[in-house]
Amino acid sequence: MDPLQTRRLGKLLRNLPILGFGGAPLGELFEKVDEAQSTETLDAAYSLGIRYYDTAPWYGHGLSEHRTEGC
Repeated sequence: MDPLQTRRLGKLLRNLPILGFGGAPLGELFEKVDEAQSTETLDAAYSLGIRYYDTAPWYGHGLSEHRTEGC
C-alpha cells in the first residue's frame, strides 16, 4: 500500500490519505509506552509517508493527543 495515495471522501473538496496512524497505543490504552518509544514511532511513521494521525481525548486522558501534536 502506498501511504501517499489519497482518495476523495464524500463531497469534500480535498483528498485524504487512505492510510493513517492510529494513536490509541500512544495514549497507553493497551500498555505503558515511554516518551522515547512514542517519539521514535511517530518519527518512523512520518518518514514512511504517513500524514493522517487519528487520536482522541480519551486515549490516555489526552496523552495521545499531546504526543501527536507536532505531527
